[in-house]
Amino acid sequence: MKRSLLMLGFCIAFYTMQAQNVAKKQPGWMDQFHSFNTLQVLNGSTTTSLAVNTVNGFQFGKLFTGVGTGFDYYYHTSVPLFLEARFDLLNRKGKMQLFGDGGINFPFSAQNKKLEYNAGDYRTGSLYGAGIDYLVMIKKEAIILGAAFSNKTIVQMRDNYVWNPIMNTSENIPTKDKYSLNRIAIRVGWMF
Repeated sequence: MKRSLLMLGFCIAFYTMQAQNVAKKQPGWMDQFHSFNTLQVLNGSTTTSLAVNTVNGFQFGKLFTGVGTGFDYYYHTSVPLFLEARFDLLNRKGKMQLFGDGGINFPFSAQNKKLEYNAGDYRTGSLYGAGIDYLVMIKKEAIILGAAFSNKTIVQMRDNYVWNPIMNTSENIPTKDKYSLNRIAIRVGWMF
């Protein structure tokens, strides 16, 4: 009986201490985690298309840094992988953030849809951009509205057949076509 009362007292004391720790919970590093998920309409000189991106990282005061990826359907479908930094300009009912990103761009499909007669493999290219977002805060989450400028580079190793008169055959001497695509993006999304 004494053991049962002692165990009951120990359990009540332990539960009380745990309840106090939960009530005094300090914000942890996971409270600083944010995910910015956007749908973008990309408009450039060649076409208008879409991109879907997600950036995940941590907020440290006014600065946010994270890693992003997604799908970019402009001109040639690709998968970007980039680092993004954001800085809070205004923090009232909503937040205004200035951001910049840079990284690489992996080709996703093998065919050149704009110039189908150009055959050849695609290579990794660069990607960079900058813009401004306004976050309409809803508790700890937000609706993202923004605009940005970005540049996407696509590299294609194009087949180039040249006649060799000595061997009396045509030989493939690949040429490197580099497309530098500037775009304006209208962004809408969700941050949690």
